[in-house]
Amino acid sequence: MRPYKVFPIKTETACQLKWVWSTVYLSTGETASCHRTNHHKFDYEQFDFHNTPEKIKDRENMLQGHWPDRGCEYCRNIEQAGGASDRITNLDLWSFDPPTELQKNNSATQVTPRLLEIYFNNKCNLKCTYCTPEFSSLWDKENRKFGGQLHEMPTNYDSNKKKMFEWFKSNINELHQINVLGGEPLYQDEFDELLDVLDKRPAPNLTLTFFTNLAVANDKLTNKIERLKLLKEKGNIKDLHITCSLDCWGPEQEYARFPLDLNHWEKNFNYLIKHDWITLVIGSTITPLTIKTLDQLFEKINEWNKTRPVYWYGNSVNNPQYMFIDIFGDAFKDDFDRALALMPLRSKEQQQVKLYLQGIRDQSISQKPNLSKIQKLYEFLEKMDFRRNISWRSTYPYLLELFKKHNIGEQ
Repeated sequence: MRPYKVFPIKTETACQLKWVWSTVYLSTGETASCHRTNHHKFDYEQFDFHNTPEKIKDRENMLQGHWPDRGCEYCRNIEQAGGASDRITNLDLWSFDPPTELQKNNSATQVTPRLLEIYFNNKCNLKCTYCTPEFSSLWDKENRKFGGQLHEMPTNYDSNKKKMFEWFKSNINELHQINVLGGEPLYQDEFDELLDVLDKRPAPNLTLTFFTNLAVANDKLTNKIERLKLLKEKGNIKDLHITCSLDCWGPEQEYARFPLDLNHWEKNFNYLIKHDWITLVIGSTITPLTIKTLDQLFEKINEWNKTRPVYWYGNSVNNPQYMFIDIFGDAFKDDFDRALALMPLRSKEQQQVKLYLQGIRDQSISQKPNLSKIQKLYEFLEKMDFRRNISWRSTYPYLLELFKKHNIGEQ
């Protein structure tokens, strides 16, 4: 494996993601430079989503050692609490070179991305509790029935999609990684169109990653894997990574990722385990609904690791704020500690991920309970039970006790 070049900017606030990473939300016409920063519109005609005025300004601030104020507060707060933030854990992205422009000029602020993350549309077969209609067509359908936020595809979506694929054709060999998210990519025609591009334009340095809820029919999964295997065998891509979304284990997970069938998920995952040419990652979203049985998920991952490497990565939510793990203060300290003790550590990168989870823990337990957000979480769960004919009280008895402790809900 060839050595990768080190990110050259060394100021105290410099974040490699700000130069390397671009996320494009095609169904909203927005962009961002990581999951934590605020989305903003970009010029559809020029279609230079990586060098918007907002991103250039943020890079200029970081060159001067200042924190940008468009979501970077998340990392700043974790670092001030003594934790390892996204910024710190991503300073050494071993699989990326810095943009070509930085190799010529360490102060360059207009650059070409190395990692492109693309959300094509919201077509999805789940309606996870922390999700929104922008990313789930089932959430949209439910809101249309019961009332609530709706998502309308932009009128220029087809035009933007065409420009996106033109961008792919011109720039795909500058990319070291493409992440495809959703919705659910395995249900989206655009994912197939991307594979068509890679059929015709080999990108031998590219790692293709897609995120899936694995709640798809087994034949749909197997057909896609066979096509991706052929791309790799022909050398059209370097590697395939699949991030399988799962936050915890047991009934808590089926409630949080409704209407997930965990047995079906595991059947599909066991199929993927047999393909040792695929790098497998479990991606978790940490919320008050999932932290209690995160340790049980780690037990499963440790079992799978006896067969082949399975990696883990976790994140806390950006929104809605009543899903923040810290709204209950230090209530989940023991749950974090139990999970951290079981966390699989198979590589240097996984050790960094453990530090990141430790940072989420430290930031969370340093907070005081937020009663207004706890109240909103209670009201949200009540609404979910009514809409979906499920029961949060039987699934989350510990939440019932926490609500009672803070005099919220029935007394």
